[in-house]
Amino acid sequence: MHVKNSKPIKVAVLGGPGTGKTTLCKQLDVDYSLAGYISSICEEFAREYIVNYGVPTNIFEQFLLYEGQKKREEYLKSSDIIFCDNATILCYVYGILTCNFNNPKEKYALLKLYEWAMRDLNEYEIFYIPREIELIDDGVRYQNLKFALEVDKKIVDFLSIMNISYVEVKGSMPERVSTVKKSLNLPAKKTAADIVHDDIKEKIC
Repeated sequence: MHVKNSKPIKVAVLGGPGTGKTTLCKQLDVDYSLAGYISSICEEFAREYIVNYGVPTNIFEQFLLYEGQKKREEYLKSSDIIFCDNATILCYVYGILTCNFNNPKEKYALLKLYEWAMRDLNEYEIFYIPREIELIDDGVRYQNLKFALEVDKKIVDFLSIMNISYVEVKGSMPERVSTVKKSLNLPAKKTAADIVHDDIKEKIC
């Protein structure tokens, strides 16, 4: 895999609530920044939305979440690589969970979310984290384990049914980081010596 010239590499780390997506993104951001890349983290817009407006309860709110997530990713477009602990394509997955299939308008809304998900799909390098750790109440996200497990299943179903290529990431944090790095296969832009030299130069200047 090669670094794109015009667009950043967007790494989507997918998984249900509380699977360690954000922690992994933060570690990868540090590692690739040290390797000389302009690296950024795009944290999920949904968290901010929930803090301000509460947990989304209908499918139409997924359009607001989609636009918010899209704008966050667009804002970071000057980066070499963006680590996303969410992705616009997941708005379709959450749309499935909130859609009233007896309502024609909601079925049409779900179709539009599907179209948008398919349109955005090729923008991401996709990684999936299965649930290996206990769900911890962070006071913000969906805290019901039953619902979290349902989200896990819907994400895997979506990836599998649509034959979407993804890499499963599991194990300890070093193991997860190693799996992502091996898959991305990006060469370091800086060596350890370069980093030390830059640090000394900055202190002198």
